[in-house]
Amino acid sequence: AGKKIAGIVTAASLALGMGVIAAPAAQARTHFASCDQMHKSYQYGISKSSAAASRAYRDGEYRPAVRPSVYADSYKTLDRDKDGSMCEIPR
Repeated sequence: AGKKIAGIVTAASLALGMGVIAAPAAQARTHFASCDQMHKSYQYGISKSSAAASRAYRDGEYRPAVRPSVYADSYKTLDRDKDGSMCEIPR
């Protein structure tokens, strides 16, 4: 019984350790200081909703990625025309 418990504790320790190591790599950047910086991660910009992304596409832009949380972190400085999309790229 003692070996079985030791094996369970070891497996749990390894699983927890792997979670801690993997967490930082899985976290994506959410605040961008400039459109150039954003375009390194999101080539065609970001929209707060699919409706805003569709509107940008209808207006002649490439379709931006829909990322509401990223939009919320950067829109004050990067959504200059306040249309729900930021750093759009013309087609």
